[in-house]
Amino acid sequence: MKSLLITSGLIQITFAVFQGWLIAAMYGGVIKRFGPIVNAKRVLQCHIDNILMSLLQFAIAAVHPAIPEGAGWLIIIGSWVNAQLFLVHATSTGGYVQNRAVSLVTLASFMTLTIGYPWLLIAWLRLP
Repeated sequence: MKSLLITSGLIQITFAVFQGWLIAAMYGGVIKRFGPIVNAKRVLQCHIDNILMSLLQFAIAAVHPAIPEGAGWLIIIGSWVNAQLFLVHATSTGGYVQNRAVSLVTLASFMTLTIGYPWLLIAWLRLP
């Protein structure tokens, strides 16, 4: 599981690096939109969240000696989905997409981390 968390974190931070180019182009006035993406503020939030979530995956892999596989998968899935929800909202000039499916995915994503992190904590506290 450590290897999966590190791999996921490396992919996610690489994705954030490439997003940096899009942010620079949008804020620099080079482009106003990139395909359906029109809200630079939301792209920036996605970029920052991708960086933070990747760092959290690295930290868990570095310090937790016995990561439960289920908790690890919840962290990976939640880390990716949470961050990318900002890209969904970047398709709206107002910065927010009101859609039942998006709301359900948001709820499911938050639940993965709400379950995953306490699960990691309990596993940590049970270590000898």
